[in-house]
Amino acid sequence: MTFTRLLPDTLGFSGAPEATLKAVLTRFQGSDLAGARLILLTDRQGERSVARYAALIELPSRGTADSVALALSAPAFGPHYGPAGTAALLELVQWAETNGLPLRETVLSGPEFHRLSDEPSEAEVRHLIAASSPSDPGIYTTGKNVTAGL
Repeated sequence: MTFTRLLPDTLGFSGAPEATLKAVLTRFQGSDLAGARLILLTDRQGERSVARYAALIELPSRGTADSVALALSAPAFGPHYGPAGTAALLELVQWAETNGLPLRETVLSGPEFHRLSDEPSEAEVRHLIAASSPSDPGIYTTGKNVTAGL
């Protein structure tokens, strides 16, 4: 897989759920999302009630079959950021479902997660994508599941 360009500046601000959600939705407003995927990045596994997330959106390039364009959000989604973070995560996942984006998740170590604020290298991005696993939207959108830490 060859990337057509480096990652753009990170969308949104770390710890600012509403601003980050708005930045993501604005960035993709009117975009052709056919073939795109949403990959949620987290440093927690099995602790969703306190988890924090960043979002990696992968769009297939229309120019070459094996290339992609990417966008990365700042870590700002999920219960770690309070009710606003939980609500922003819910809205992000619902946006992905509405637009037909399959949902995936990658669990990172704490230091890897903190490095998301820097521009990741192509190798790091490949790792994030390759390490992602399909995920059920219901675990992010059902309050009972979030509270239970599923």
